[in-house]
Amino acid sequence: MPIRTKLNQDLRPDYGFNGSTLEDIDQALYGFLDNELNIFCDTNSGAKKVPVIFSSPERAYSIKNDPTLRNNTKTLEYPLISVARMSIDKNPANKGRYGVYIPPYFDFYHRGGSIPIARRVVQGKTRERANATAINRFGNKTDKTYQTFPFDNKKVVYETLYVPNPTFVEVTYEVVLISDYQQQMNQMMTPFLTKFSTPAVFNIKYEGNSYETFIEQSFANQSNNTGLETEERIFQTTVTFKVLGYLIGDGTNQETPVITVRESAAEVTIQRERAVVGDKPEYDADRRDRYRS
Repeated sequence: MPIRTKLNQDLRPDYGFNGSTLEDIDQALYGFLDNELNIFCDTNSGAKKVPVIFSSPERAYSIKNDPTLRNNTKTLEYPLISVARMSIDKNPANKGRYGVYIPPYFDFYHRGGSIPIARRVVQGKTRERANATAINRFGNKTDKTYQTFPFDNKKVVYETLYVPNPTFVEVTYEVVLISDYQQQMNQMMTPFLTKFSTPAVFNIKYEGNSYETFIEQSFANQSNNTGLETEERIFQTTVTFKVLGYLIGDGTNQETPVITVRESAAEVTIQRERAVVGDKPEYDADRRDRYRS
């Protein structure tokens, strides 16, 4: 049985699509490291969650935003995980799903949009046309009790959502693990070695966008514990990630909406009235001796 809805009920869906920018890719990787891996280490005060920072923020802002990252001398406390974006490669071989560039539609309003992503029936306008057709066909154009008479309605109005053509990029990140002790370094490295298969491929997500990510199999050891240097001893390991991302829209520089909404035409009509030039109508509703072909 069909689901009956109330008259004039708005069933418009909410499309929470925000496009995709470089900042979204950064947030996806940062959220994966901070929330999904959720790495802990043993410290002098017990088990402690290892903080994750993106690049190296300004010291004045970092001290005010999260004072727990620094000690009394205003230097960073370890263990710590730092994420830095290294390079962006627009590889022509990585075309993604769309092998060629699809130009936007520049219609009357110049709203753009290239690729349809969703379509729905505009129930209000479709219902109005169906009721008018039912009255004219079954109710002799006057009886409104026939406005809900069932029939095969061909005059359906659709609403289609369009987005710009995506640009596929390969973004390389370096995740640096830093600690004061070898035991802490082992505890931080273990999730990176055991949580992924071979080859290590997984998806990271942020606000509805999903990006395929690869992790390098070799970890670079940059510790200074091999000699008796006078500088502070730290253990440092670098893990490289490569994210196959895509960019949709120009962010704050986007002149048109990221999502463009267009309605389809239900029918195309050509008027036969010629009263403007003074001609008499060739056909009339009350004329019975001649019919339209």
